[in-house]
Amino acid sequence: MNWSELPGLLLIGHSLGGAVVTDLAKSGKLGNTVLGFAVLDVVEGSAIDALQSMQSYLLTRPKNFPSLSSAIEWHTRSRTIRNTTSARISVPSLLRLDPSEPSANKTKTWIWRTDLAATEPYWQGWFTGLSKKFLDAKGGKLLLLAGTDRLDKELMIGQMQGKYQLQVFPEAGHFIHEDQAEKTAMVVADFYRRNDRSALVLPPKVGDLLKAKISA
Repeated sequence: MNWSELPGLLLIGHSLGGAVVTDLAKSGKLGNTVLGFAVLDVVEGSAIDALQSMQSYLLTRPKNFPSLSSAIEWHTRSRTIRNTTSARISVPSLLRLDPSEPSANKTKTWIWRTDLAATEPYWQGWFTGLSKKFLDAKGGKLLLLAGTDRLDKELMIGQMQGKYQLQVFPEAGHFIHEDQAEKTAMVVADFYRRNDRSALVLPPKVGDLLKAKISA
């Protein structure tokens, strides 16, 4: 971007992305440029619990699709994504044409771009300690969840102590930002405005007020 210095940043991550931005915010590598960070539908407790059934989920989902439209239809029919408009936008980027198929084939097969099963050795490490990192990181904190049942004990205590902003969309599934795109955008925009230091207007110093009064 050819910036001479980093502007104020708002980090946002969904699911595993939430663990990534939390780790980055906690590390302090971006200094005071991080105004805050938002985590979408991932907490340590429920994420680690869900890992136990992850392999079963991967075995039950289709390994390929005959078309992009069929992939979109599967995502909406299985309620993986509940917003059809959003699914039409996001699902194609999750897939790629099967490179093993001869290019002369008239019918094309679409396969998953990422082999999630190959990342299994890292699953536990991605989420272990996430709640503590989230609460200890500096800057504003926003947690968007599809249900309060996802909160673990550490986050429940932190929420009662006012350490972060919690927003729950019970009508959404795991893909909150897709199922409730407009509501998510409004919450994030409001969160940014409240943490934007450039818009902060400080009262004048007492010494400056006295000088102005004397000169008058």
